[in-house]
Amino acid sequence: MPPGVGDIPPVSRLWGTFIDPELERDFVKENFAVSVQKLVRFSVTVSIVSFLAYGVHDALLIPEVREKAWAIRFLAFGPVGALLIAFVLKNTKYQRHQPAMLVFGLAINAAVIAIGAISPPAGYFIYTSYAIVFVTVGPFLARMSMKTQCIYTLLTLVIYNAFDAVVAHAAPMVHLSFNVAILTLGAVGALAARAADLQGRLAFLQRRIIREQMAALDAERSRSETLLLNILPRRIAERLKDAPGVVIADRFSSATVLFSDIVGFTELSTRLTPEELVKRLDEIFTKFDDIAEQLGLEKIKTIGDAYMVCGGLPLRRSDHAEAICEMAIRIRECVDQMGGQLHVRIGVHTGPVVAGVIGKKKFSYDVWGDTVNTASRMESHGVPGAIHVSDATFEETKGIFEFESRGTINVKGKGEMKTYLLVGRHPPPSERQASLPSARPKSNVEP
Repeated sequence: MPPGVGDIPPVSRLWGTFIDPELERDFVKENFAVSVQKLVRFSVTVSIVSFLAYGVHDALLIPEVREKAWAIRFLAFGPVGALLIAFVLKNTKYQRHQPAMLVFGLAINAAVIAIGAISPPAGYFIYTSYAIVFVTVGPFLARMSMKTQCIYTLLTLVIYNAFDAVVAHAAPMVHLSFNVAILTLGAVGALAARAADLQGRLAFLQRRIIREQMAALDAERSRSETLLLNILPRRIAERLKDAPGVVIADRFSSATVLFSDIVGFTELSTRLTPEELVKRLDEIFTKFDDIAEQLGLEKIKTIGDAYMVCGGLPLRRSDHAEAICEMAIRIRECVDQMGGQLHVRIGVHTGPVVAGVIGKKKFSYDVWGDTVNTASRMESHGVPGAIHVSDATFEETKGIFEFESRGTINVKGKGEMKTYLLVGRHPPPSERQASLPSARPKSNVEP
């Protein structure tokens, strides 16, 4: 993997590590998570079992010192190996314990080297088998990097030569054989580690690219869903995704529709710049949207400075008329609090409607039926600053809100209709009781 080729991050020519330190840290962390935790148990167990299995080698090739060799292999190292196997089978946080395990391995190296240096030829053959397994196979299977493998091999050489110089004073050929064996096996292990490490790095980069692509897809999917939910109700959007191309239309036997119109906004728009006009209208309708969301109502659309919202769809609810009347009161309060010359005219009607999705490129969730037309007429025949409701809405909410009768009026396209003005909410019972004239207290003394 030459540095700087294509989209592959540059790596060190000597060690094969990523030049970017942050990328290298991520790789090391993930390498432990992906590879080491799965392979350390296997590699350590195989290494120790293989070393102990070399007892057959002792019996066949050095029978004259078999008893000494088996004492070294099974009595001295066997319990230590068993403890090490028990440790790796029980623990899973190898990244935290790696330094301790490396020191432990070097300590075993020192012990076996000392035995090998002091007790040739039995110790020599034992250490040769040990070196094959532990200096080469063990670290390689444990996914040590090339750098770690080289350090491990060099430290093993230093320990051996120090013991030999101070304690053993082995014959020159034995001394040379030990050094050549350690260097040769260490070099093989280092080259194997580099090849495995580079493969691991390529796999790491592939996983990283896949994760980035998946994150980008998730972000794009989230943006698409957010945009879709800004256009359609969540329940309708889910139905549209589950069954694309299917006509979505529902009939609701009872729903409540509200139309509002900002009185005086057309005149105000002639005195505002386009930016000021849009900003002002966005400020008003954003507050209306917040009210609708708080009350669980469905905004249908805006047309100019008109705002339409429905209750009782797409999720059916029995208190839709009450919720719409509450929204009408909050809309009026909201516009009044904004001050200025603006007032709101609101119309409300309750009845059956049909709702569905129309369009292929620009989806729209809309509502149709005579109830919609009547609610629009309630708004257009209303009074600025007042909430004009039909008799149907009045009957649904007369026990919850206070109304003022407008009598019978002629409504365009509908004829004579009995309508009301929504004055406000009924005060709580405790407040109503407090507002009544206090009764004259009875005397405790009979006249």
